[in-house]
Amino acid sequence: MTERKLPTIVLGRTSAHSDSPGDGAIHDPLVHPDLYEGVALRRTFAFLLDMILLGLVLAIAFIPIAITVITVPVAAFLLAVIYDVLTIGGSASATPGMRVFGLKVITWAGGRPDNLQALLMSAMFWVVYSFTGWLAAIVAFLNPRWRCAHDFLAGTVVVRASAWPGK
Repeated sequence: MTERKLPTIVLGRTSAHSDSPGDGAIHDPLVHPDLYEGVALRRTFAFLLDMILLGLVLAIAFIPIAITVITVPVAAFLLAVIYDVLTIGGSASATPGMRVFGLKVITWAGGRPDNLQALLMSAMFWVVYSFTGWLAAIVAFLNPRWRCAHDFLAGTVVVRASAWPGK
């Protein structure tokens, strides 16, 4: 059995690395709609679950420590970024919340994001959303791949793990 090469998207055009004629880009929701089915709702629930997990860790970590107004936001930001880097940049390419809801982060070229890309994705997420709130989430509804603003900035795509051929 030969290994299937995944097509990439370069400047909006698809490379032709396919075994079957007519097969388009792996990122194309018109060709592979199963990759994006229910992604927006799953991402929302995954985010909520991750926030609960992070909240528990923060609560446990700060019970014995005297908290000031400045240390809580900074520590929460650092903990959230480290959490994302270790999980999205890890072997599963997903946070625990994403795994529960069957999602996976891939690079624009179809590979697994490394720790640096996971750092960029997470930092951009927290910076963008801290300044715009949920207004930035509107971006996800304006594109067929359900990509959020931080996905565009980091060069990543969130897909359904069960439908991803590069498991």
